[in-house]
Amino acid sequence: MAKKRERKRLSVINMGTLVFLVIIIYLTAYVIQYLGKEKLAIYEVSASNMSEEIRGTGLILRQESLMTTGETGYVNYYVKDGSRVKKDGIVYTLDTTGKLQSWLNELLEKKTAIGTEEKKQIYEDLNTFTDSFTDNNFSAVYEAKSEIDHDLMSYTDTILADNKDKLEEKYGNGSYVEVKAEQSGLVTFFSDGMESLTEASFTEEDFSQESRMEDLRSREEKKAGSPVYRIVTGQNWELILPVNADEYDRMKNLEKKGVRTVQVTFRKDDFETEAPFECQKKEGKCYVKLSFDDYVQRYINQRYLSVRLKLSEITGLQIPSSSLVGKDVYKIPASYLTRGSNNSGDNQVNVVSTNKDGEEILTQVTVTKCRTEGQNVLITADELKPGDKISDVEQAKTYTLKEQSVLQGVYVVNRGYAEFKPVTILKRTEDYCIISSEDSDVELYDRVILNSDTIREGQVIY
Repeated sequence: MAKKRERKRLSVINMGTLVFLVIIIYLTAYVIQYLGKEKLAIYEVSASNMSEEIRGTGLILRQESLMTTGETGYVNYYVKDGSRVKKDGIVYTLDTTGKLQSWLNELLEKKTAIGTEEKKQIYEDLNTFTDSFTDNNFSAVYEAKSEIDHDLMSYTDTILADNKDKLEEKYGNGSYVEVKAEQSGLVTFFSDGMESLTEASFTEEDFSQESRMEDLRSREEKKAGSPVYRIVTGQNWELILPVNADEYDRMKNLEKKGVRTVQVTFRKDDFETEAPFECQKKEGKCYVKLSFDDYVQRYINQRYLSVRLKLSEITGLQIPSSSLVGKDVYKIPASYLTRGSNNSGDNQVNVVSTNKDGEEILTQVTVTKCRTEGQNVLITADELKPGDKISDVEQAKTYTLKEQSVLQGVYVVNRGYAEFKPVTILKRTEDYCIISSEDSDVELYDRVILNSDTIREGQVIY
């Protein structure tokens, strides 16, 4: 009896151990399967827009001339940089003896403070510097210093102009030479030596950006023939933008569609305007010429300008490209849909077939209507195949199913299961799509499956 009880107890222990091991194995297999399975990710549909644009740096061509001094001497300007002068207006005086320069230095030594206008200009320079400075653009420090130096130099020229009567009284009318503008225009004291460049003469090398605008102003004596100022005589100017072959073709397509202007954003100051454009090819290279009849003063001391051309802007709903899924559908005339005997909805088609006696018979097949396109509908059904005939009984017509096409859509999971919703793609990138908010079955804030290849239609996810 003792042996029987022992065998019975051993049997119970072995059975319990076996059940426990089975449970452990099951749980281990489940965990491994769960860890190895790709997790579902859900994305909430948002509103967005996407711009098709071209970016680049162009070369400015202007109506401009570099003016030189006819005699050796010290130059003192009567106008500020970027100001407009009329024909025969005084631009600068030339001190050929050096007496004027000595007298000017004496005035500066007696002056203990600068005027309100000069202070205001320096404050503006400093504010511009602080607003635009970043650690990645340390060169802005030197640009700000240069701007303040130029303001102070203009200040000394103003002193000279204000004391013109005292100067003539001290040294007489012949102590200096007044140099006048030969024509009206905008005067600037910066030059890069590229003033003679024209649309016909520029080359690919001119876009290297090696030339820099240099300040022509100096308190040192200038030799005869030295450049002293640059004058821009016209408001019209061009920006020649190098583009690649694809960008050239896109701009050319706009021309073919009758589009003659493009929105331009100057990246230097985020200024936007519209400009006529023209596509050009020169020596095997592609260019876009942008024409302007204003803003020449705004960029008078720039030779190169970085711009952004906005070709189009698309507004809609944003979804991840990975959420897209294709569905095979047939396109049929909407009139071929009919109601079933036990259904009030028009979700049936009459399929024509032939029985063994050679007689045509009609079989109703339930279909899923995916989308309406004008007078046609896109349907899907497992029982249908290309070449099948469907019948419009009322009009005594038949229609042969063609090859299936792919309807793009996403799986929406608002109701806890994967529901296919068609979309109309307006623009697609590697990561995201912009879909039409009017011609898609997806709405703002819908929840879609991010990785659509991990789920099937109708699958319950929670």
